[in-house]
Amino acid sequence: MRRRLSGLTIGTALSVCLAAMPVLAQTNTAETTQVIVKATARPHLSEEVAPPPISDFIVPPRIEQIALSPDGSHFAFITRKAGLRLLTVYNVDDGSNQVIRLSEDPLSTLTFLDNDYIALSDTRTASRSTCPSGLDKTFKAAQSVDDYRSALTDGGFGSGTTNNSGASEDWLIATMISTALTPPPCRSYGVRAHEAAAIVDLRTKQSLSLGARMGGDYDQMPLGLPKPVMMDGKLTLVGPFLELRDKSIAGQVAQRVYLWKVDPQTGRGRIIDDKGGDLDREGSYVDDWLTDGKGQPQVRAQYTYISETFAIETRQEGKWTPLLTRKIDAKAHTVAPFLVGRGRDGQSLLLLDAATGSDGKRFHYVELSLDGKVSEPLNEDASRDRPVFHPQTGALAGFAHDGEVTTYTFFDADLADYYSHAVDTAPGQAVRVAAIANDPAKMILFAQGGDDPGSWSYYDFIKGRRVDIGSQYPDVPQDWVASQRTVRYPAADGLTISALVTLPRQGEVKKRALVVLPHDGPLSHVGRGYDWLAQVLASRGYVVMQPNYRGSDGYGAALQDAGKGQWAGKSLSDLADGVKYLAAQGLIDPKRVCIAGEGYGGYAALRGAQAQNPYRCAASINGIIDPDDYLKTARSNAPVDAIASLKADPAAPRAFVADTLSPGQIETQFGQTPPPVIGAADISKPVLLIASPNDAVVPSRQSRALRDALQRAGKTVTFVELPDNGHELKTQASRLSAAQALIDFLAKHNPAK
Repeated sequence: MRRRLSGLTIGTALSVCLAAMPVLAQTNTAETTQVIVKATARPHLSEEVAPPPISDFIVPPRIEQIALSPDGSHFAFITRKAGLRLLTVYNVDDGSNQVIRLSEDPLSTLTFLDNDYIALSDTRTASRSTCPSGLDKTFKAAQSVDDYRSALTDGGFGSGTTNNSGASEDWLIATMISTALTPPPCRSYGVRAHEAAAIVDLRTKQSLSLGARMGGDYDQMPLGLPKPVMMDGKLTLVGPFLELRDKSIAGQVAQRVYLWKVDPQTGRGRIIDDKGGDLDREGSYVDDWLTDGKGQPQVRAQYTYISETFAIETRQEGKWTPLLTRKIDAKAHTVAPFLVGRGRDGQSLLLLDAATGSDGKRFHYVELSLDGKVSEPLNEDASRDRPVFHPQTGALAGFAHDGEVTTYTFFDADLADYYSHAVDTAPGQAVRVAAIANDPAKMILFAQGGDDPGSWSYYDFIKGRRVDIGSQYPDVPQDWVASQRTVRYPAADGLTISALVTLPRQGEVKKRALVVLPHDGPLSHVGRGYDWLAQVLASRGYVVMQPNYRGSDGYGAALQDAGKGQWAGKSLSDLADGVKYLAAQGLIDPKRVCIAGEGYGGYAALRGAQAQNPYRCAASINGIIDPDDYLKTARSNAPVDAIASLKADPAAPRAFVADTLSPGQIETQFGQTPPPVIGAADISKPVLLIASPNDAVVPSRQSRALRDALQRAGKTVTFVELPDNGHELKTQASRLSAAQALIDFLAKHNPAK
């Protein structure tokens, strides 16, 4: 029964002393509620007031991950205090909380199984294939007390062969036996998620590795987080698990996947026989299932490696019946559809599939009906859209579209109504639904925008209750948080480009010095929210522009496709067109502009150091200088790129997002040939090069080689090395070093005053 929410008044807020990760966000609505929001206009700060230290702006977000229990009575988040990583669980009903110390293991997802158990997991992308998985032996469960002990290697199938030399048996029989024991060819036909997972018992504050003690001869790796169901009155986890072994046995594939049911208290489990031959694995094997609310298999995906045929089957009248079959052509990199969940009617299946057209391979969500018919695509591009399922029925309710802010398309009117009222809790701000209970009236929301760096709240819309979980950046000086605004301007060819502009808090914003910050990618985007580097620059008096140039995602297929082959072309001129636009508005002085960026943004910055560009100086942070070398590195990191343009999305089960480091994606952005290498002869402006020796994405040798060439040519170059840092600036130490180097460089070559 639908519950109307109009006329809602939110009650008195409660406060929580501790407080992650925004998962979803904003739908458009014209409706309003009776929520009253009081706001105070902030005057500009006096220019005589000294800005806070740079270190005040580079603090990490307060909350890493956040989750809501299925019944909505508890929420949990991961935060830090006094240098410790803590899991805090809060009881909404009585206000009590408990705190559990966590290790520093990688963590991408926090999930309630019920009020007694929480799952912590680290999501990795893996290939669906007949090949040995090659999992790293150190790939272990996040926060777990037990390591995974995998027997896997990075090699191929076992090198042992049957020695028939001098054998007394008939050679024909020996040959037949040898053939029967020969493993099938190594074939890849899709992608999926591996989870290194741990289960935390909130009653005992103890954890166990999921897959390490399930039973049998091998450890197991969950393929996606298992589904919590009630079996015989007890919470049980049900899902596919990969058997951790590295070679074929008796002619079967090395990757053996089984459906397991697991006790979250003990970690012990048993294989579920789906009554369809999946235990035999003779010539074919099942590698995925969808189960009902009782954990019983209803749909499965099967690959027949003898005929290289993939099928999706449903259980009808006690038998498995194929609904869709597809020949897997290894040379054409044919994709096997991925089972995502139930379609809009709750009966059909939602699949992630690929279609190849004149513009290349594009991924879509489609529905497969029980009579075997495949629908037209439900969305424009699955690599940018995330399915939203109704928490009660499990049916597809809509899609979340990531961009500058996250917007929604809903098929379910009830859920659309709840999300509309979520947005209305903070008029004028970008509101994201970070978590939702089985009762969709209970949500955790994250609101940010304008001058607010972001805050978390729990809502029960039926009871009219709100719990303030707190600010995401409570230690940032609030008076110095610079305002972020959106501008849209025409590129030289008429294409509309959107950019975020951060305005300094001191003095009048007129004829100011500008720093252009192109984002990494290009297949990425700048979203609304707190940006530490933009805030540092604004605190020092600079206007900051962050354009979502052509090739950026999150603004529709047209803008993204416009970037194909424009890596060193119009994607760069889009940045200069933004400078012209801001100059025409009187906001900036076109003679006082510098450009800085990371990764591809660093390439754009160094190309901006050429004589004909409107920049006085350029700064590259782990920037790409030799595109061909960058592509070779990407290929070495992803030797099999059949459909690796997708990677598992930890924020949404059974969903995938675009992989910006896919060699195929990079080649599309390059065009016919790799863009030119940046050499000393190309540079005519002062340059800052910041590089990380441990950068696995862009080798730091590129920056060092350019530094040496610029020094030999007698040109102005500053070089800073960030030890113990990777490609992204994730640590406070690396951010402080990079920000200080950039501020010092700008003060010399493009002062704010």
